[in-house]
Amino acid sequence: MKRKPVSLLAILAACSLFAVFGLAADQVVGSLWQSAPMTIDGVAQEWETSEPIFDEGSQVQYALRNDGRNLYIIMVFRTPDPASRPRIFPKSTLDYTGMKIYFTTGDKKSKDFGILFQKKQYTADALIANMGKRGQALTEEQKAEIRKKPTHIVFSEEIIKPKKAVAPAESPAESESPMFRAIEKGPLAVCEFRIPLNRVQEMGGLGIGPGQSIMLGFEWGGMTGQILRDMMAGRADQSVNAGDRGVRQDSGFSAGGGGDDGGGEIAGMGGGVGEMGRNPRYKKHAFWIEAKLAAGGN
Repeated sequence: MKRKPVSLLAILAACSLFAVFGLAADQVVGSLWQSAPMTIDGVAQEWETSEPIFDEGSQVQYALRNDGRNLYIIMVFRTPDPASRPRIFPKSTLDYTGMKIYFTTGDKKSKDFGILFQKKQYTADALIANMGKRGQALTEEQKAEIRKKPTHIVFSEEIIKPKKAVAPAESPAESESPMFRAIEKGPLAVCEFRIPLNRVQEMGGLGIGPGQSIMLGFEWGGMTGQILRDMMAGRADQSVNAGDRGVRQDSGFSAGGGGDDGGGEIAGMGGGVGEMGRNPRYKKHAFWIEAKLAAGGN
């Protein structure tokens, strides 16, 4: 990992590349104190005083901030210039797999607890059905409003925990739920995440307070069965651009990734499945850090 002494806002404005100063691999990554709650919208304006950290393995830049209630994370992905024949695509297949953020206290790297953040695209009817399964009773007027658009982008947060994990009998102190948003503009993709501090792990929170440390693991990308199916569909129907199928799909989801939210580009269709799996566009990325939360304002 490396640190660059300029703001994240400057990165987005100037489309700068990567960090130049060293940061020891086992060094704690400090979170800056945030005096007011942050708006999770995929816009880096509030991060202008943060110094981005560069992960060499995935070539992703990120930063941490926290207040007394939440940990905030921003991650910036830059699509490399195809002319440079890049060996690493930072965003990889993020649109298909989502971002898994694991957290554990102590120095053990465990995937027992975490959150899967995903951007999904639903057809109008699939969204209505999904909301119904989640217990959201919609009026006919609300359903009609949803059907005015053929597809909808939905940002979801799914808690990762062991099957035998038992939530506490009493609800934790009132806190906000996990949340994320993502925006793509040109070669840049920005993701913002919010993870509550005072929820216990089973409820999708870190279970720590300001000033404490926690291990964070980030995992995304890689080849998936859905990607292979999309590739085969693209080969069978050359009139369909495979780049239009970049948003994570499940049963009932539409196969489009267009619109302002963008979508992952699928390319390198030549060769067999093994060759596809070796393509850097489909590389799986993962790294861990020890995060030191800020204790409070000065």
